[in-house]
Amino acid sequence: MQWRKAFEEHLRTMGDWWVKDSGRQNVDLAIAEQGTMQRKKEELRTRDAQIQKVVVQATVDRIEEKREDTVVDYHLLCQWFISQDEQFYLEERLEERQAVVRKNRVASDHLQMLLDTPVLQPLQKVNGSEESSRQGKGRIYNRLQAVRYAELWWNRRNPAFPVVENDCTNYISQCLQAGGITMFGAPIRGRGWWHQQTNWSFSWAVANSLRWYLSRSGNIIGAVERDRADKLVPGDLICYDFEGDGNWNHNTIVTALDPKGQPLVNAHTYDCRSRIWPYADSPAWTKKIQYKFFHIEDQV
Repeated sequence: MQWRKAFEEHLRTMGDWWVKDSGRQNVDLAIAEQGTMQRKKEELRTRDAQIQKVVVQATVDRIEEKREDTVVDYHLLCQWFISQDEQFYLEERLEERQAVVRKNRVASDHLQMLLDTPVLQPLQKVNGSEESSRQGKGRIYNRLQAVRYAELWWNRRNPAFPVVENDCTNYISQCLQAGGITMFGAPIRGRGWWHQQTNWSFSWAVANSLRWYLSRSGNIIGAVERDRADKLVPGDLICYDFEGDGNWNHNTIVTALDPKGQPLVNAHTYDCRSRIWPYADSPAWTKKIQYKFFHIEDQV
């Protein structure tokens, strides 16, 4: 068990780095990931926010001995206690990682799970008035229930819903349904927004498809685009195109606002809670990143 001491010291170093300005050179992570950590710190500074405390917890899933190396597959839960304008909030993230311990030190540590790979699936053309008519008169979006669901399931999977490899959009759709959005379009996968036990629409579970569906006139969800993030409220959605190439990779739900009125979001695939919405600390982030902001109408 000699690897365990080195592994635990590695975790302590990662936790300490967040609350100290020095010691970055001692973090045994790839340069690219160190860059994402630094961007997170810089993003916090621009918001006049500061990390006051960090809790890092690891759950080891598998250990494999390979000659001189010990390979450790584990889940890492990070909790950041952040102060801003004399108020505090908690950001959490659950990551699936793999560390390699060699000669009593961690030689490498990296994420194993990636964000959605965009899948281009055209939506079947449907008469806008026909789809709108199926929303039902007096539909009310209970954004409180949507947020409660997002909080309850942020770091686990609801077995009542489809199991997909990249789960971000499946999770967002579940939140919307919990808020009272009714489904439409089954069993045609390229139409509407829906799920069944073993089947679902592209818009239900594919990031790129949901983003474009939200922009459609008369969409069953009742989404309308906003030009800025600070015009969103809890229960609204943000879409991400990390490469800025028109293929949308990721979706999040707003679950709270920071003291300055900026959205904090929850998401799956990269499971996170109360994350700063720009995702500057994501390994998928690039300078070409594009965002779309969608408000869900309270009543249709």
